[in-house]
Amino acid sequence: MVKSISVILAVLDAINTRALKFGRTVGYVALGLMVLVILMQIFFRYVLNSALPWPEEAARGLMIWMMALVAPSAYRYTGFVSIDMLHEFLPVGLKNYLILAILILCTFVSVIMLQHAWSHFSAPLLFDSSGLNRLLQNTGINQFLGTQIQFRTAYIYLAMSVLLTLILMVSVELILRQFARIIWGNERFPIPKTPTEMGANS
Repeated sequence: MVKSISVILAVLDAINTRALKFGRTVGYVALGLMVLVILMQIFFRYVLNSALPWPEEAARGLMIWMMALVAPSAYRYTGFVSIDMLHEFLPVGLKNYLILAILILCTFVSVIMLQHAWSHFSAPLLFDSSGLNRLLQNTGINQFLGTQIQFRTAYIYLAMSVLLTLILMVSVELILRQFARIIWGNERFPIPKTPTEMGANS
């Protein structure tokens, strides 16, 4: 039983570690692009006195996707701000049960939110993104590629479904790991090691 749990956790750990690392990498790129777009709009608005129609919408979309791709890492590696007064006063046994209960509650809420997020994304009203479509027209990207690409607001909404899917992937691992810690001890099943770029474990 212990060996089976260890193998399953090893597989989940490998999948989540790679998926979250990819997410953080894309999230960092999105953050860099967001800063670049904002600086570009500042230049056009205040230096050239000719504001562009798309940077605000682009920056907002990039920020949402950056959050969606980075937040699951904070969840897995306990990077969120937390209130731990009760947690610190409990003995180790009760503390483990409290953590398990919180993880199960978070999973339940995430499942419900994912259903709503996907319904919102797949709704028939996929609003056109006027500002970003102007970017495609003004830069001649569609003409150059011979395509008819259109940005839709739904593409931004998709970020919530991606976020919650990653959260659920992490939740499965954390719940199983916490269950194993309760039965066989914390030392045998340590929490995931925090990546170097995210700092040391708390």
